Amino acid sequence: MAMTNSPTSPGQSLQLHDIHLPEQVSNYPIAPGWWLLLALIVMSAVWSFKKFKQRRRLNASKQQALTALEHNPSMNAKECLTLLKWAAMQYVNRQQLAKLYGDNFQDFLKKQLPEKHQASFIELSTAAFEAQYQASPTKIATATTDIDNDCLQATKLWLTHALPIMGPLGIVEPMSVDKPATFNKLVSQKQEQELSA
Repeated sequence: MAMTNSPTSPGQSLQLHDIHLPEQVSNYPIAPGWWLLLALIVMSAVWSFKKFKQRRRLNASKQQALTALEHNPSMNAKECLTLLKWAAMQYVNRQQLAKLYGDNFQDFLKKQLPEKHQASFIELSTAAFEAQYQASPTKIATATTDIDNDCLQATKLWLTHALPIMGPLGIVEPMSVDKPATFNKLVSQKQEQELSA
């Protein structure tokens, strides 16, 4: 039995072709999915950078006030209350806040804190707010030192937990468009005015 279906007969030579490699696959043009992924990565990086800058700008006044508090650990109650008012004015309407003093200012500060910190803030700051408008201090020096220390703790508590001030729609942008005066400049201007008077 002879093979009749074989492609080549024993007398014919096989004509084999050389192996050809397929053409090199190009990396370009990139598939649309990769372009979309690249666009999403770039947009998320830009968004994250903007949020970072916004958060940094929002916390700039807070950090400045905390730094002033750290560099002046012997602040008296009056200076602490001035620092609190300055810090609050960086985040809310200055005209409305400037009118507040005494119990009204203390109540405003209390409302900006989370509920769990409100009681300790009131306890620490009440004596300072009561002593603020007394014409002649009748308390002895140790009581004044206790008031100053309590007010210093209340100031640190408020600056740490109340800023940036939350509005009804979320975090409120600082009110000052131009660069605000630093607290240290404010204190030095008041001291110069007191010395010249």
